[in-house]
Amino acid sequence: MKIVIIYNAKRERSVEFTSTLSKYLYDHGAEIMPCQDKPGFSIDDLEGVDFSSCDAGIVLGGDGTLLAAVRALSVFDIPLFGVNMGRVGFLSSTEADDALAAVDKLLAGQYIIRERLMIKASLIRHGQEKSVYTAFNDFVVSSGEYSRAITFDLSIDSQAIDSYNADGVIVSTPTGSTGYSLSAGGPILMDDMDITLITPICPHTFFSRPIVASAGSEIDIVFKSDSHTAFLTADGQFRVTLAKNDLVSISAADKKAKIIQFGPDDYFERIKKKIYRKGEN
Repeated sequence: MKIVIIYNAKRERSVEFTSTLSKYLYDHGAEIMPCQDKPGFSIDDLEGVDFSSCDAGIVLGGDGTLLAAVRALSVFDIPLFGVNMGRVGFLSSTEADDALAAVDKLLAGQYIIRERLMIKASLIRHGQEKSVYTAFNDFVVSSGEYSRAITFDLSIDSQAIDSYNADGVIVSTPTGSTGYSLSAGGPILMDDMDITLITPICPHTFFSRPIVASAGSEIDIVFKSDSHTAFLTADGQFRVTLAKNDLVSISAADKKAKIIQFGPDDYFERIKKKIYRKGEN
């Protein structure tokens, strides 16, 4: 089995464990990409790398590290699992203390692969597609640093929904429903569902509510403000500036994320442990 290790270079624990994990894998007959002498890739070095020869990925870090790794590896259909070395680790498959036991199960084939929806956003300006981005959690159109409302039109499958005056809007996957969308008043979705969630951020109206759309739907957001700047943000990790009348068209991505799971997953128990109770320790 050929395995790639992805780590967060900004977390000392993650960097140190990369060498330990690489040696353990090598001693147990696994092949490391790119090699034993360079045991892994930082999340800052994933762009342009061909991971198609890998059988699995192990991600060392927090949820942010896993989000970056999913975006990079999903195009190659590579399953991965996260080892939590961050604060919450809601998306991780195992904790750091159990990582080597999880590796034993991986090498023995004692795991299942769960597919999760990803979404893509096309940025269209003056009728021309400028860029296409992918996200595992969510896309956000918002005003950025300043506490100013922006105006945007929302439609689903060419059906006009409304024109909003709000701080922004979140379009999330079921996986992302427990993130920013939850904080903005959105519902929790089961993470294996094929639907998307649209959650306005602080809309200036009594009647605006989150909307659930089919994964096959096309969600169009047109930025309409004259004087305010807005940004399109993917997974809270990178953003692009929007101009007036820019169209952001969001739909299901061509590939799904493949997450390795060891044993049954009690989704709502994980929510209670990782989110609701994280401040009790």
